[in-house]
Amino acid sequence: MFNRHLARVVIAGLLGCAGMGPGCGDTPSSPTLMPAPASLAPTGLTVRAVTPSSGPTMGGDVIRIAGEGFQNGATVTIDGVSVPTLKVTVNRIDARTTAHVVGTVDVVVTNPDGQTKALAESYTFGVFSVTGSPGLVAPGGQLTVSWEGPSGRGCVGGGDWIAIYRVGDPDETGAANGHSDLWYDHVCGATSGLRSLNAPLQPGEYEFRFLVGVFSAARSNLITVRAVEEAFATDLVQQRRSSR
Repeated sequence: MFNRHLARVVIAGLLGCAGMGPGCGDTPSSPTLMPAPASLAPTGLTVRAVTPSSGPTMGGDVIRIAGEGFQNGATVTIDGVSVPTLKVTVNRIDARTTAHVVGTVDVVVTNPDGQTKALAESYTFGVFSVTGSPGLVAPGGQLTVSWEGPSGRGCVGGGDWIAIYRVGDPDETGAANGHSDLWYDHVCGATSGLRSLNAPLQPGEYEFRFLVGVFSAARSNLITVRAVEEAFATDLVQQRRSSR
């Protein structure tokens, strides 16, 4: 009888505790589950700027597109033509232009999820030119070089370059400055300019180049460096031969 009575008491106690809140009988309470945070909505795609805003018609210019909401795998078109992307972050895309005729065009970014955004008339394919004079000069003699380019190139690191090269040398010669060790000057975003310099001391054939980044967007007329007396004698011989 006693055992039956004890069992009834224990069962009643358990049933009573089951109807009470946490802490009944000094038992540990169940952990409280926090609601999951609401998922963050994706940032809307925005294209704010393209720098530089102009470049050569031959292409090859590296442009930086600034904005928000760029996704990994985003693509870029310039005037409807897909161009290579070099780097993509949430607020920056580096891309390389391809060849295009002179003109101002739209730049469009498209995310893998289908979002697309255009920045109208944000890049201009322009004309670069460079001219040296005189075409024949003595070693160390006076030379001038004039150049023209589109606006919007900027001055980061000095901007583009004007340099003199021996004809046939590559744009990247391995010189300490990365280009020509004969003579160079930075353009720094200007659209035109004129510089004076001394011709190289070594006789030979030279040319000026307008360098955009690591490649030449324009090359000048031929500059021949040789002794004036030698040049005069050579021209005289050629004149006599042609008169026969």
